[in-house]
Amino acid sequence: MEFKEAVREYCIQEGRRIWFKKNDNVRMRAVCKDENCGWLVYATNNTENNFWQIKTFNDDHSCARETKNRLANTKWLAGKLVKKLRKYPNLRHYEAAQYFKTKCDLELSKCSLTRALVDVRAVVYGDAAAQYGMVRDYGLTLLRSNPGSTVTVGVIPQPNPDDEPIFEKMYIYLDACKKGFLAGCRPLIGLDRAILKTQHGGQILSAIGQDANNHIYVIAYAIVPIENTENWRWFLELLHQELGDYKQNKLCFILDMQKVHYISMSNCIICIICIGCSDVICIGCSHISMSNCIVCIICIGCSDICCFVVV
Repeated sequence: MEFKEAVREYCIQEGRRIWFKKNDNVRMRAVCKDENCGWLVYATNNTENNFWQIKTFNDDHSCARETKNRLANTKWLAGKLVKKLRKYPNLRHYEAAQYFKTKCDLELSKCSLTRALVDVRAVVYGDAAAQYGMVRDYGLTLLRSNPGSTVTVGVIPQPNPDDEPIFEKMYIYLDACKKGFLAGCRPLIGLDRAILKTQHGGQILSAIGQDANNHIYVIAYAIVPIENTENWRWFLELLHQELGDYKQNKLCFILDMQKVHYISMSNCIICIICIGCSDVICIGCSHISMSNCIVCIICIGCSDICCFVVV
Protein backbone atom coordinates (compact mmCIF):
# COMPACT_ATOMS: atom_id res chain seq x y z
CA MET A 1 0.00 0.00 0.00
CA GLU A 2 2.84 2.42 0.73
CA PHE A 3 4.33 1.70 -2.68
CA LYS A 4 0.98 2.23 -4.41
CA GLU A 5 0.40 5.53 -2.60
CA ALA A 6 3.88 6.74 -3.52
CA VAL A 7 3.28 5.89 -7.18
CA ARG A 8 -0.14 7.56 -7.06
CA GLU A 9 1.27 10.74 -5.54
CA TYR A 10 4.10 10.88 -8.05
CA CYS A 11 1.87 10.37 -11.09
CA ILE A 12 -0.68 12.95 -9.93
CA GLN A 13 2.08 15.53 -9.49
CA GLU A 14 3.48 14.66 -12.93
CA GLY A 15 0.03 14.74 -14.56
CA ARG A 16 0.20 11.22 -15.97
CA ARG A 17 -2.26 8.35 -15.95
CA ILE A 18 -0.99 4.88 -15.03
CA TRP A 19 -2.42 1.51 -14.17
CA PHE A 20 -1.10 -1.45 -12.20
CA LYS A 21 -0.51 -4.28 -14.66
CA LYS A 22 0.59 -6.65 -11.90
CA ASN A 23 -0.58 -6.38 -8.33
CA ASP A 24 -0.17 -9.31 -5.95
CA ASN A 25 1.67 -10.26 -2.77
CA VAL A 26 5.10 -10.63 -4.36
CA ARG A 27 5.30 -8.15 -7.24
CA MET A 28 3.77 -4.93 -8.54
CA ARG A 29 4.18 -3.42 -11.97
CA ALA A 30 2.78 -0.01 -12.96
CA VAL A 31 2.82 1.22 -16.56
CA CYS A 32 1.52 4.29 -18.37
CA LYS A 33 -1.93 4.03 -19.90
CA ASP A 34 -0.55 5.33 -23.17
CA GLU A 35 0.65 2.22 -24.98
CA ASN A 36 3.31 4.19 -26.83
CA CYS A 37 4.82 5.54 -23.58
CA GLY A 38 7.71 3.63 -22.04
CA TRP A 39 7.20 4.73 -18.42
CA LEU A 40 7.50 1.76 -16.07
CA VAL A 41 8.04 0.99 -12.40
CA TYR A 42 8.43 -2.55 -11.05
CA ALA A 43 8.82 -3.57 -7.39
CA THR A 44 9.09 -6.95 -5.70
CA ASN A 45 8.76 -8.20 -2.16
CA ASN A 46 12.03 -9.25 -0.57
CA THR A 47 10.82 -12.05 1.67
CA GLU A 48 14.16 -12.49 3.43
CA ASN A 49 14.30 -8.94 4.82
CA ASN A 50 10.53 -8.30 4.62
CA PHE A 51 10.53 -5.12 2.56
CA TRP A 52 9.61 -4.01 -0.95
CA GLN A 53 12.32 -2.97 -3.37
CA ILE A 54 12.09 -1.22 -6.74
CA LYS A 55 13.87 -3.33 -9.35
CA THR A 56 13.06 -1.38 -12.52
CA PHE A 57 12.18 2.28 -12.98
CA ASN A 58 12.02 3.93 -16.39
CA ASP A 59 11.10 7.58 -15.70
CA ASP A 60 10.73 8.65 -19.32
CA HIS A 61 7.26 9.85 -20.32
CA SER A 62 6.67 10.38 -24.01
CA CYS A 63 2.95 11.10 -23.55
CA ALA A 64 1.42 14.55 -22.97
CA ARG A 65 0.58 15.89 -19.55
CA GLU A 66 -3.12 15.77 -18.59
CA THR A 67 -5.11 17.97 -16.18
CA LYS A 68 -7.69 15.27 -15.41
CA ASN A 69 -6.54 12.21 -13.52
CA ARG A 70 -8.61 9.38 -12.09
CA LEU A 71 -5.85 8.61 -9.61
CA ALA A 72 -7.04 11.71 -7.70
CA ASN A 73 -10.03 9.92 -6.21
CA THR A 74 -12.20 11.02 -3.31
CA LYS A 75 -9.98 9.38 -0.69
CA TRP A 76 -6.87 11.12 -2.00
CA LEU A 77 -8.62 14.50 -2.22
CA ALA A 78 -9.98 14.21 1.33
CA GLY A 79 -6.53 13.36 2.69
CA LYS A 80 -5.10 16.50 1.14
CA LEU A 81 -7.88 18.74 2.46
CA VAL A 82 -7.79 17.72 6.14
CA LYS A 83 -5.02 20.14 7.18
CA LYS A 84 -6.41 22.91 5.00
CA LEU A 85 -9.91 22.61 6.47
CA ARG A 86 -8.51 22.70 10.02
CA LYS A 87 -6.77 25.97 9.14
CA TYR A 88 -9.72 27.42 7.20
CA PRO A 89 -12.97 26.06 8.73
CA ASN A 90 -15.13 27.91 6.17
CA LEU A 91 -13.35 26.44 3.15
CA ARG A 92 -15.62 26.72 0.10
CA HIS A 93 -15.98 24.54 -2.95
CA TYR A 94 -14.33 26.91 -5.41
CA GLU A 95 -11.46 27.57 -2.99
CA ALA A 96 -10.71 23.84 -2.79
CA ALA A 97 -10.83 23.58 -6.58
CA GLN A 98 -8.44 26.51 -6.91
CA TYR A 99 -6.11 24.91 -4.34
CA PHE A 100 -5.74 21.69 -6.39
CA LYS A 101 -5.46 23.67 -9.62
CA THR A 102 -2.58 25.71 -8.24
CA LYS A 103 -0.77 22.88 -6.44
CA CYS A 104 -1.23 19.94 -8.83
CA ASP A 105 -2.69 21.51 -11.99
CA LEU A 106 -5.77 19.31 -11.59
CA GLU A 107 -9.20 19.98 -13.04
CA LEU A 108 -11.63 18.15 -10.80
CA SER A 109 -15.26 17.33 -11.37
CA LYS A 110 -17.75 19.01 -9.10
CA CYS A 111 -19.16 15.70 -7.84
CA SER A 112 -15.80 14.25 -6.75
CA LEU A 113 -14.77 17.44 -4.99
CA THR A 114 -18.13 17.67 -3.24
CA ARG A 115 -17.84 14.09 -1.96
CA ALA A 116 -14.30 14.81 -0.77
CA LEU A 117 -15.43 17.90 1.16
CA VAL A 118 -18.21 15.91 2.81
CA ASP A 119 -15.74 13.23 3.93
CA VAL A 120 -13.14 15.68 5.22
CA ARG A 121 -15.73 17.69 7.15
CA ALA A 122 -16.83 14.48 8.83
CA VAL A 123 -13.22 13.80 9.84
CA VAL A 124 -12.46 17.31 11.11
CA TYR A 125 -15.76 18.19 12.76
CA GLY A 126 -16.27 14.66 14.02
CA ASP A 127 -13.07 15.03 16.03
CA ALA A 128 -14.25 18.37 17.39
CA ALA A 129 -17.53 16.87 18.56
CA ALA A 130 -15.72 14.01 20.28
CA GLN A 131 -13.52 16.47 22.16
CA TYR A 132 -16.54 17.80 24.04
CA GLY A 133 -16.53 14.49 25.87
CA MET A 134 -13.08 15.37 27.25
CA VAL A 135 -14.03 18.78 28.66
CA ARG A 136 -14.21 17.47 32.23
CA ASP A 137 -10.75 15.89 31.89
CA TYR A 138 -9.46 19.19 30.55
CA GLY A 139 -10.87 21.01 33.59
CA LEU A 140 -9.26 18.52 35.98
CA THR A 141 -5.94 18.99 34.19
CA LEU A 142 -6.18 22.75 34.65
CA LEU A 143 -6.90 22.34 38.34
CA ARG A 144 -4.01 19.93 38.75
CA SER A 145 -1.50 22.16 36.94
CA ASN A 146 -2.89 25.43 38.39
CA PRO A 147 -3.90 24.81 42.02
CA GLY A 148 -6.38 27.33 43.34
CA SER A 149 -8.02 27.91 39.97
CA THR A 150 -11.75 27.72 39.31
CA VAL A 151 -13.21 25.61 36.51
CA THR A 152 -16.98 25.28 36.29
CA VAL A 153 -18.68 23.16 33.63
CA GLY A 154 -22.41 23.46 32.96
CA VAL A 155 -24.23 20.57 31.27
CA ILE A 156 -27.74 19.78 30.10
CA PRO A 157 -28.99 16.53 31.72
CA GLN A 158 -30.81 14.02 29.54
CA PRO A 159 -34.21 12.46 30.34
CA ASN A 160 -32.59 9.04 30.40
CA PRO A 161 -30.15 8.86 33.35
CA ASP A 162 -27.95 6.41 31.44
CA ASP A 163 -27.30 8.94 28.63
CA GLU A 164 -24.32 11.25 28.82
CA PRO A 165 -25.20 14.92 29.54
CA ILE A 166 -24.70 17.53 26.83
CA PHE A 167 -22.08 20.26 27.26
CA GLU A 168 -23.63 23.72 27.70
CA LYS A 169 -21.08 26.20 29.08
CA MET A 170 -17.74 26.46 30.85
CA TYR A 171 -16.12 29.05 33.12
CA ILE A 172 -12.33 29.24 33.65
CA TYR A 173 -10.46 31.45 36.12
CA LEU A 174 -6.78 30.58 36.58
CA ASP A 175 -5.29 31.28 40.00
CA ALA A 176 -2.16 32.88 38.51
CA CYS A 177 -4.31 35.36 36.55
CA LYS A 178 -6.27 36.21 39.69
CA LYS A 179 -3.16 36.88 41.79
CA GLY A 180 -1.48 38.82 39.02
CA PHE A 181 -4.49 41.06 38.48
CA LEU A 182 -4.95 41.90 42.15
CA ALA A 183 -1.22 42.44 42.70
CA GLY A 184 -0.04 44.34 39.65
CA CYS A 185 -2.88 45.52 37.41
CA ARG A 186 -5.09 48.57 37.49
CA PRO A 187 -8.41 48.14 39.31
CA LEU A 188 -10.33 48.40 36.05
CA ILE A 189 -12.09 45.43 34.44
CA GLY A 190 -13.41 45.39 30.89
CA LEU A 191 -16.27 43.11 29.87
CA ASP A 192 -16.84 41.98 26.32
CA ARG A 193 -17.92 39.03 24.20
CA ALA A 194 -16.85 37.47 20.90
CA ILE A 195 -18.43 34.98 18.51
CA LEU A 196 -16.76 31.57 18.11
CA LYS A 197 -16.60 30.93 14.37
CA THR A 198 -16.74 27.14 14.47
CA GLN A 199 -19.25 24.57 13.34
CA HIS A 200 -20.71 24.29 16.84
CA GLY A 201 -20.84 28.06 17.31
CA GLY A 202 -21.17 29.64 20.73
CA GLN A 203 -19.76 32.82 22.24
CA ILE A 204 -16.95 33.63 24.64
CA LEU A 205 -17.51 36.06 27.50
CA SER A 206 -14.35 37.64 28.86
CA ALA A 207 -13.19 39.85 31.70
CA ILE A 208 -9.90 41.57 30.96
CA GLY A 209 -7.66 44.07 32.72
CA GLN A 210 -4.77 46.34 31.79
CA ASP A 211 -1.28 45.97 33.21
CA ALA A 212 1.37 48.63 33.83
CA ASN A 213 2.58 48.38 30.22
CA ASN A 214 -0.93 49.06 28.87
CA HIS A 215 -1.16 45.46 27.66
CA ILE A 216 -4.32 43.38 27.83
CA TYR A 217 -4.42 41.05 30.82
CA VAL A 218 -6.93 38.18 30.68
CA ILE A 219 -8.65 37.63 34.03
CA ALA A 220 -11.40 35.11 33.35
CA TYR A 221 -13.46 33.82 30.45
CA ALA A 222 -16.45 31.61 29.78
CA ILE A 223 -17.77 29.65 26.81
CA VAL A 224 -21.55 29.91 26.46
CA PRO A 225 -23.99 28.93 23.71
CA ILE A 226 -25.48 32.42 23.38
CA GLU A 227 -25.13 35.88 24.89
CA ASN A 228 -28.18 36.59 27.01
CA THR A 229 -29.13 37.83 30.45
CA GLU A 230 -28.91 34.42 32.09
CA ASN A 231 -25.42 33.62 30.82
CA TRP A 232 -24.07 37.05 31.68
CA ARG A 233 -25.50 36.77 35.19
CA TRP A 234 -23.95 33.31 35.58
CA PHE A 235 -20.53 34.58 34.47
CA LEU A 236 -20.60 37.75 36.57
CA GLU A 237 -21.73 35.98 39.74
CA LEU A 238 -18.80 33.56 39.48
CA LEU A 239 -16.44 36.44 38.75
CA HIS A 240 -17.74 38.39 41.74
CA GLN A 241 -17.13 35.41 44.02
CA GLU A 242 -13.52 35.21 42.85
CA LEU A 243 -12.70 38.91 43.11
CA GLY A 244 -14.06 39.34 46.60
CA ASP A 245 -15.29 42.63 48.05
CA TYR A 246 -15.31 45.25 45.31
CA LYS A 247 -15.10 48.08 47.88
CA GLN A 248 -12.01 46.66 49.49
CA ASN A 249 -10.31 46.11 46.12
CA LYS A 250 -11.72 49.38 44.67
CA LEU A 251 -12.70 47.77 41.42
CA CYS A 252 -14.31 49.58 38.52
CA PHE A 253 -15.97 48.03 35.48
CA ILE A 254 -16.19 49.28 31.91
CA LEU A 255 -17.76 48.01 28.70
CA ASP A 256 -16.47 48.03 25.12
CA MET A 257 -13.43 50.10 26.14
CA GLN A 258 -15.45 53.31 26.47
CA LYS A 259 -14.09 56.07 28.71
CA VAL A 260 -17.53 57.17 29.90
CA HIS A 261 -20.65 55.06 29.70
CA TYR A 262 -24.08 56.59 30.31
CA ILE A 263 -27.54 55.14 30.50
CA SER A 264 -30.80 56.85 31.37
CA MET A 265 -33.95 54.81 31.74
CA SER A 266 -37.06 55.09 33.79
CA ASN A 267 -36.89 53.24 37.11
CA CYS A 268 -33.26 52.43 36.38
CA ILE A 269 -29.86 53.61 37.45
CA ILE A 270 -27.85 56.34 35.75
CA CYS A 271 -24.23 55.21 35.93
CA ILE A 272 -21.09 57.22 35.16
CA ILE A 273 -17.75 55.41 35.15
CA CYS A 274 -14.84 57.77 35.63
CA ILE A 275 -11.46 56.65 34.33
CA GLY A 276 -9.57 59.38 36.13
CA CYS A 277 -10.32 58.17 39.64
CA SER A 278 -11.47 54.63 38.74
CA ASP A 279 -14.69 55.16 40.69
CA VAL A 280 -18.33 54.50 39.95
CA ILE A 281 -20.96 57.18 40.56
CA CYS A 282 -24.48 55.82 40.60
CA ILE A 283 -27.62 57.94 40.70
CA GLY A 284 -30.82 55.95 40.91
CA CYS A 285 -34.37 56.00 42.04
CA SER A 286 -34.98 55.99 45.74
CA HIS A 287 -36.61 52.56 45.76
CA ILE A 288 -33.46 50.89 44.34
CA SER A 289 -31.44 49.77 47.31
CA MET A 290 -29.05 46.81 47.08
CA SER A 291 -25.94 46.08 49.08
CA ASN A 292 -22.94 43.99 48.08
CA CYS A 293 -24.49 43.02 44.76
CA ILE A 294 -23.52 43.23 41.12
CA VAL A 295 -26.26 44.59 38.89
CA CYS A 296 -26.33 44.40 35.11
CA ILE A 297 -28.71 46.46 33.02
CA ILE A 298 -29.17 44.48 29.84
CA CYS A 299 -31.20 45.44 26.80
CA ILE A 300 -33.90 42.84 26.25
CA GLY A 301 -34.25 43.73 22.57
CA CYS A 302 -30.65 43.10 21.53
CA SER A 303 -29.44 41.10 24.57
CA ASP A 304 -26.51 43.49 24.92
CA ILE A 305 -25.19 45.02 28.15
CA CYS A 306 -25.93 48.70 28.44
CA CYS A 307 -24.22 49.30 31.75
CA PHE A 308 -22.45 47.49 34.55
CA VAL A 309 -23.18 48.93 37.97
CA VAL A 310 -21.73 48.14 41.38
CA VAL A 311 -24.31 49.17 43.97
